Order: sequence, then C-alpha cells, then structure tokens
Amino acid sequence: MTDLYAQIIKMIGKAKDIAVYCHTNPDGDTLGSALALYASMKKIGKNVSIYCDCPVPSKYNCLYLSEDIAFPSKGSHDLAISVDCAGIDRLGQCMKSYLSAKEQIAIDHHKTFARFADTCLVEICAACSQIVYKLLKQMKIIDRNIASLLFSGIVTDSGCFAYSSVTQETHKIACELLSYEFDAAKVIYDVFTGSELAKFKLKTRVLSKTRFFEDNRVAVILFTKEDFEETETDISCTEGIIAELIAINDVQVAYSLAEASTRSYKLSIRTKSPVDASDIAMTMGGGGHNRAAGCRINGFAEDVIEKIVKAAKDRI
Repeated sequence: MTDLYAQIIKMIGKAKDIAVYCHTNPDGDTLGSALALYASMKKIGKNVSIYCDCPVPSKYNCLYLSEDIAFPSKGSHDLAISVDCAGIDRLGQCMKSYLSAKEQIAIDHHKTFARFADTCLVEICAACSQIVYKLLKQMKIIDRNIASLLFSGIVTDSGCFAYSSVTQETHKIACELLSYEFDAAKVIYDVFTGSELAKFKLKTRVLSKTRFFEDNRVAVILFTKEDFEETETDISCTEGIIAELIAINDVQVAYSLAEASTRSYKLSIRTKSPVDASDIAMTMGGGGHNRAAGCRINGFAEDVIEKIVKAAKDRI
C-alpha cells in the first residue's frame, strides 16, 4: 500500500493537467475529499479542474472552493482522479470525461468497489477523506483550509463519529486535522447538524408517514415528487433523514425511497448487525458498506416497497 501511495504521488507530479471527479448526487465525503485534492493541486501549481454532474447541495456551499465545481467541458486531461466512487456508474454524466483522460486513478473506501481505473487506491474505512488525508500528508501539502475539507468529509460519512465504520484510525486522523486550528464546531454544524427550514418541513412531513413491517423490524420512508414540491425542496434534502429510522430500537433495516423521476427511485439502506446493507444493495445493482448502502431502483412505488421489504425479511 505504501508503494501505491508513492506511485500516485509520482503520477500527480508528472501530470500537468489534472481533473478531480465527485460522484453524482454528491455528499459531504465526495465533496470534502475532492475539494481537498483540488485545493492541493492548485497549491502546487497544477492546472486542475473539479467536476460533478449535479449541482452542489446548498448545505455544502460553505465548503472551501465549492463554487469551482463544474460540469465537465470538452477536452481530455493528463490525469483523472475519482473519489468516493464504488463503481464507474457513480460518475454519472462525468464518465466520458473521466475515461478520456490519459491516465485514471480511483480513490475509494467501499467494500463493494469495482475496479474501473488504471490505478486504484482502496481502503475500507469510515470515509474516503481518510485515504485522501494520508495521501496529502505524505505530500506535506495540508493547510488549514484543506484540513477543514477533509474533516467535513469524515464528519458526514461517519455520522459525526457515530457509525460502526469508525475506528481508532478515524479518530487519530481527526485529531491530527484538528491541529490545523480551523473551527471544528462550525464545520460540524454547517455540514452535519444544521438544517434549513425547508428540509425540516420535508423531514417532518415524510417521517409522519413512515411505514413499519415485520413486527417493526423494517421501516420505510417514501419521498415523492409532491413532497418535494410542497416543501420547496429536492432530492438532495433527503440526506441523513434515514438516520431517524435506524435509531429506533426495534428497527433492524431502514429504507429511504426518494423519487428521482417517474417510477425511478434513489434507495438508501441502513442496517444493524448482523444484516449487511451492501448485500441488499448488491442484489439490486448497488453497493456500499455493512451498515449503509444504496442503489437506484425502478418500478411502481408499492411494487418497489414490496421488493425491498422482502429483501429485508429474508435477512432478519
């Protein structure tokens, strides 16, 4: 693994033109780790771009240099680096741009990672930002702004250090990042605990219609187009709400279904041991971690709910 870090540092050093890619429907970890890489490349004088096929959710507009994230333009780069993408499909409409680069690197932390790049740096851990931290630490390039971005990624993907994926290394890296003396409490509020009124209205509206199955061991929430319209929100505002379900003592499997288009849903899965969330997601073409996973799923809402409840029932 040490040799792999050295190889990637060498590839970065050789490349004159670099592009960093977030995954579609970006979350705090893909944004934090990608922006940290982007800021670092700018710092060492590289011609660097940062891409995503979706707008940055408003809650993450506070992240340093987030305004630089763009949809990829025509033309190829010397080096393309994806972060937090378990499969190439997670690049969405950025896939063509990524593959057109002379060389590709994938940095990821999912157990379901499917190799799609020339060079893959994959470690199973709480957040992709942990891996990017170790890379940038070796490059001796971290500063206060980069540290705050990496901390943001770790905070959001670890549930503010509450998830089972958090290890001693996660806390150690967080402590090292805190030595850069950014306002950690503000970061946690901005990217994790803080909420806009519109999202609060969406949350209360949808949670009030939660459905329970299998003696309350399976919980499902459904976000419809009408829910988004009535609360003036969008699919990005669903992030994190599923945590309310898995926090219920009886619930072993929690699902969040968010309508992305007609008869097409973004499915988020949260589980408690021994149920493996990634195992459920993989049967539907997705992936993720033991306790958190997701995928896209098509069909009529009731048919989809019947399918995912059965998947949970078969595993509890």
